[in-house]
Amino acid sequence: MEPMHVVKTDCCSVTFLDGDIVHTHFKDDHMVSPEEVQEMFDVIERERQGKKALLVVTVGENTTMSNEARAHASSEDSCKYIAADAIVVRDFAHNLAANVFVRHHKPHRPIQMFPDMEKAMDWLKQQHPLIETA
Repeated sequence: MEPMHVVKTDCCSVTFLDGDIVHTHFKDDHMVSPEEVQEMFDVIERERQGKKALLVVTVGENTTMSNEARAHASSEDSCKYIAADAIVVRDFAHNLAANVFVRHHKPHRPIQMFPDMEKAMDWLKQQHPLIETA
């Protein structure tokens, strides 16, 4: 999938792909804050002119989200930006952190974890009706 365009922030790159899919990659060696999660949401809202996105998330080495950032990313309010999330997990530690996000914070939208980008993208494409009904 060719990127339509990329917006870079201090903590991540937000790449807009075909089919309402947005890929956010958080940079290496970073603790993501709630403000940085909101900044990512603001970029998505601005670039998509308020239309929800299907989000695939990748995270660099030694990068995680603070508990407050996870809570904000999974809040009911965050659903006005994101229709579904696919998280690409890179290793066991990241898998544990992603499980905490999914099980403890219980996002108010479909969310799945995947071992690679291809499987994540395939699943997100199946979630496209969520955008059309939003």
